[in-house]
Amino acid sequence: MHVLTGAYAVDAIDDQAELRRFERHLRRCQQCAGEVRGMTETAARFGFAASQPAPPGLRDRVLESVAKTRQLPSAANRHRARRPARPSQMPRLGWVVAAVSLVLIFVLQIALLRAHDQLNQVRSRQAALTAVLAAPDARAVTAPTSAGGQATVVYSLRRHSLIVTLAQLPSPPAGKVYELWLLGPHQVRPAGLLPAGNRSRSAPVLVPGLISGDQLGLTVEPAGGTSRPTTTPILVLPLRG
Repeated sequence: MHVLTGAYAVDAIDDQAELRRFERHLRRCQQCAGEVRGMTETAARFGFAASQPAPPGLRDRVLESVAKTRQLPSAANRHRARRPARPSQMPRLGWVVAAVSLVLIFVLQIALLRAHDQLNQVRSRQAALTAVLAAPDARAVTAPTSAGGQATVVYSLRRHSLIVTLAQLPSPPAGKVYELWLLGPHQVRPAGLLPAGNRSRSAPVLVPGLISGDQLGLTVEPAGGTSRPTTTPILVLPLRG
């Protein structure tokens, strides 16, 4: 478990069972908890660093250096090369090292940019969640589902959005997913899939596009979801204004 701190800090543990085991371990291990906090902060700093522009004139200095760097042997060296002698491998090795370094820098830059994009996405999502929770007309309602467990919804008609969390909802059958719906008086719209993973409590799902008269529905659908409900909803929750 101790070696998974880095993967956990950058959300790279894909196996859900392994993720749950590590999170249980994390609650008991102060050392791993400290490492995760430090690595998470470092990843965030990398994301901010990737957004900084390159220093002025960097491109011109690099091109100028390339123009001054000899890539072919000098005339004297070509003359000596006519005599039988074992050529030195050091210049070639130097170029290989330089090429590999450039590739690594390029890969690192891509990773940093991705981390920065992910950080922006997290911030945007958190801002949207906060806006719904803090809306003056925000309302909260809780109701059980016919499959077990219960749904808690916070919604704001002014923000045209709602937040859904589900607790103790059984895992869907193999090859199936839970899909959310906005059930309007004149139109039914898909509202997203519940994320797979621990069913003790799902991660909050932000659903935009809420309008007056909508109800929240939840059905069991084929993996990948559908554009129209194909089963009887296990939850229909009115969202009154």
